[in-house]
Amino acid sequence: MLLIPTLCILAQTAVVSQASRAPIDTLVTRKDSIVARHDSISTARIAIDLGAGLGASFTARSVELTINAIQPTTKAASATTAVQLRFLRTPDTLSPRLASHVGGAERLASVEATLSGRSAASQMVLRLRDAQVVSMRLVTNDDDIALVQQRLGLEESIAQLSIDLQEAQRQLTVTESLDKRKMSSSLEVAHAHATADVLTRRLAVQREHLALVEQQLGRWVPIEEEVVLSASGVEMQTR
Repeated sequence: MLLIPTLCILAQTAVVSQASRAPIDTLVTRKDSIVARHDSISTARIAIDLGAGLGASFTARSVELTINAIQPTTKAASATTAVQLRFLRTPDTLSPRLASHVGGAERLASVEATLSGRSAASQMVLRLRDAQVVSMRLVTNDDDIALVQQRLGLEESIAQLSIDLQEAQRQLTVTESLDKRKMSSSLEVAHAHATADVLTRRLAVQREHLALVEQQLGRWVPIEEEVVLSASGVEMQTR
C-alpha cells in the first residue's frame, strides 16, 4: 500500500533533481556577475591641492579618465594631448572652493586619484598636471528607486527559496529513511541531496546579492555633484 505514494515521491524527486542540474552552472555565472557589479561600484579616493598641499582625500564614484590627441594647427607644431577627469562626489565644504575655480585662469597645484582594483593590493594612482576645473553641476541621484525594487524582488525570492529548501530537506529525510528500509536506491538519495544542495546554493547567492544591494543603498545620497577637470598631462602608476 505504501509503494505507490513512495514511487510518486521518488519520481518527483528525480524530476526535480534532473531539472536542477543545469542551473548549477547558471548559479556560478550569476555569482560572478554579482562580484562584477560589486567591483563596478567600488569607489575611488581623490585629493586636490588648492595651493596649500594635497588636502584630505574624498570618496568619488563613476570616475572616468579620457585622454585625447589634439592635432596641431600648423605643420611646425607638434601634437599634444588633452586629459579630462570626470567623477561624482557628495557635496561638502570643498564644493564652493572648487566652484570658485570654474572658468578661472588659476590652475590646481595637484590632483591625485587612487583607483582600487579587485583586490586591495591592486591600485592605480593618477596624477594630473596643470589641472583646471572645467565644470561642476548638481545632479539628483534616483538610483535608490531601482535598488529598492531589487531589494523587494530579492526578499520575495529568498522567502520562496526558503520554503522550497525546507520541502527539499523534508523529501531528503523521507528518501533517506526509505533507503534504510531498502525501499529506495542510492541514486534516488543522491538526487535528493543534489536538489537540497542546489536550493541551498541558490539561497546563499540571493542572500549575497541582497547584501550587495543593501550596501549600495547604504552609500546612496540624494544629491551628488559632477566635477570635470582638465589637465595638460597625466601620470599613471600601479601599486
